[in-house]
Amino acid sequence: MLELSSTDVSIRISGHFLSEIICIQVADSQEEDIINPSDSEDDGDFEVIAEGIASTVSKTLASVDNGEPQLVVIKTSTIIKKWAKEPHDIIKECRILERLSHPNVIPIFDSLLDRSQNTMNIWMPYVPYSLSGLLDSARFVPIPQLEDFSTSHSQAQHSKFLHLARSLMIQIIYGVTYLHAQSIAHRDLKPANVLLTAAGRVILIDFGIARDGSKDYYEESLRNGDLWPEAKDSMYFEVSTGPYRAPELLFGTRSYDAYAIDLWSIGAVFAEFFTPLVPLSPTSDDFSSYPPFITSPFKSDSNYSAKHPPSRYARSPLFDASRGEIGLAWSIFKVLGTPREPVNEQENTQSWAWPGFKDLPDAQKVEFTRVDGVDLDHVLPNLPPENIENPAPAVDLISSFLRYPPERRRKVEDAQRHPFFSCAERLLPEDFDFEEEMDRTGKVSRIEANGASMTLGNLLSEALGPA
Repeated sequence: MLELSSTDVSIRISGHFLSEIICIQVADSQEEDIINPSDSEDDGDFEVIAEGIASTVSKTLASVDNGEPQLVVIKTSTIIKKWAKEPHDIIKECRILERLSHPNVIPIFDSLLDRSQNTMNIWMPYVPYSLSGLLDSARFVPIPQLEDFSTSHSQAQHSKFLHLARSLMIQIIYGVTYLHAQSIAHRDLKPANVLLTAAGRVILIDFGIARDGSKDYYEESLRNGDLWPEAKDSMYFEVSTGPYRAPELLFGTRSYDAYAIDLWSIGAVFAEFFTPLVPLSPTSDDFSSYPPFITSPFKSDSNYSAKHPPSRYARSPLFDASRGEIGLAWSIFKVLGTPREPVNEQENTQSWAWPGFKDLPDAQKVEFTRVDGVDLDHVLPNLPPENIENPAPAVDLISSFLRYPPERRRKVEDAQRHPFFSCAERLLPEDFDFEEEMDRTGKVSRIEANGASMTLGNLLSEALGPA
């Protein structure tokens, strides 16, 4: 067993998978630990679980602070600018995470700099589930559709769906509220970056393109050797992912409200709790051939039936990013309307109203057909019936984030008091560690469903289905 130590944490890597001792050179350089996970003589000790253009994430068995062995993940990325994916920066990510502490934000055990490989490694807890996996589950719906769902239990299914959805949504709000209070904008909020513990606790991850809006941050980033320092008038618009990107990013702005980027992404993520599920073939993840507006909870397909349902589904995002930035912009416009200048107060209340849109650098380069958009509930077919625990405010909550003018988007601290959350008790994980300033009023760890007492973890396990 190999032990890595720093002033704050001790990590022991188990030789569980090895017949020989792992040989990794550990040395101290000023305040930094140096480790290279890839030096193992047996690659089976580290399992790559995610590999992207900016980083690689592996998991292994380790003992932290002399505790019992547990699964941990190691995020590895280059510290050489010419090899890094702009604007991803693991140096900045590590520095941001080291100063954050919240139940809904990923903690780090240690960071290790490998100068021989020019990489940095961040050690973090392994979290088994993700919001993207839950959203793709055919069991996470308010209306029973599959043959193993009894219609006689539809009322209970509505209730369980809403309790689970509401809990995960408010926890995302808690986490982002904390980040913004710490002057951190995540800038890549999406279902894949929202992990879920077995108890149902939300964990926000992947701060590689986060922005620190603290005073003198730019000067600090230069002093700390960040790969891609950003001045206030030279910010990256190549942030956020696909259908969760705010519209101002699509029109070339280099100066924007980074916190408002998160607010739009929250609206797009929340909408996805209620968008339809579409069937996938066993060999393809493509569902772009389906029409842009699907108005039923499950998209029907002549290739499948109740006796032979699809083996896999995918949740359709509210906006379609499969056709590039122009296609994404048009997808947004079809829902909210083509943005334009309002000429009076009445027009200023319309979803398409965007004072100042024409001033964005690239706003005049493409002319879009003028449309007025659609009612949001028309494209959210998995909204439960209005008489079930009053879910109608869900549309108002989502639409309050999906507003064109960034300054009009609902602030996260205000969202906590929205009727969608206040209309029922808040079911939170049993292991949720309340911050001192958080109000415990109306918070519960169990609900009654189908005559049984269920925790958030029970609801999550049921919605995810068999492993």
